[in-house]
Amino acid sequence: MNPFTTLRMFHSFWLLSQDPNRLEQVFAIADRGENTKIFEEVARYVSKDPQGARAMRECPRVGEMNLEELRKLPEGTLGREFAEHMIANNLDPKAIPIPEIKPGELRYIKAHLRETHDIWHVATGFHTDVAGEIGLQAFYLAQLPSRLSAILIAMAFIHLATKNIEPRDAIMSEVMRGWAIGKKARPFFGFEWAKHWATPLADVRKILGVDLSLHEAKIPGESQTYVYESAA
Repeated sequence: MNPFTTLRMFHSFWLLSQDPNRLEQVFAIADRGENTKIFEEVARYVSKDPQGARAMRECPRVGEMNLEELRKLPEGTLGREFAEHMIANNLDPKAIPIPEIKPGELRYIKAHLRETHDIWHVATGFHTDVAGEIGLQAFYLAQLPSRLSAILIAMAFIHLATKNIEPRDAIMSEVMRGWAIGKKARPFFGFEWAKHWATPLADVRKILGVDLSLHEAKIPGESQTYVYESAA
């Protein structure tokens, strides 16, 4: 990486640390930090699992995500829940910058993770607020050697240290929860989500070993509800 690119990457990192809602800076960091060695590192890791190895060979894609059609699926199915999630959060799958890739190309990793990001949100139950996004990044880091996730989690802590310490309870709770759920779950990478649009979300979570046995509690003196791992 040349010095100019490195400088621009750190600039994006700083901007994001000061305002975690700037999604365009996440894509800027990911694009500027793109590195063949990092892709190779992830490819070696995911290929240890048969599902991941098959994904790296065959490069399956989710394909077109027509929210109106998915919304017609029965209530509680993965596809219906995904469509409701996207519509409720004013998200458009077509607005996500997903790179074009050729079969067998290492950049499949980037394309696959980007196009499935919001499906991972639905499968894991993490919201799209800052704490939820950072919690999902902790889930990614538990599942993959994701340097981008480590960067984004670090960004959240820099935000707490330099800008606003108030969200510390929510962010720490979601980071711990994401790590715990990610470690217990089966690998998400390479899972063929499109084949399970009509499958009940609860069943998809069982297939993937997603454990949401958590309870909600309120911090004394706070109005916001936080989530903690159940002792049961």
